[in-house]
Amino acid sequence: MALSSKSDISYKTYRFAKEKRSKKRKKINIEISYPRINDKSVYEKFTGEGPILESVDISETGICFKSKIMIHKGDFVSFLLQVGDNPSFWCTSYVRWTGCNDNSYIVGCEFVSLSLIQIRTIRDFIEED
Repeated sequence: MALSSKSDISYKTYRFAKEKRSKKRKKINIEISYPRINDKSVYEKFTGEGPILESVDISETGICFKSKIMIHKGDFVSFLLQVGDNPSFWCTSYVRWTGCNDNSYIVGCEFVSLSLIQIRTIRDFIEED
């Protein structure tokens, strides 16, 4: 089964022989609360309106989000995350890749400090529907 992916940057459609990711992802559109980059608050640098970070999709191993500020590969991003109706929890993630489109930066992160309960919460959320 061929998989396809449409680029947010060039709007080209790419086809792949198989899924490269090891874990299932789910689209999720929530504001990322209290973000910190390399243990520094982003609110000191950003004074615009609206959320600074918004999630795009999530898996039990990582998250992709849109950012109004530039974040670099190798940065650590910490934030408060709430999935579904579950209590929110603090996450630390490592930036694996970055990209951009017309309105924002796109950032892919790998979780580095989730407990087994938090991983289970994300897994259960992804498997809903």
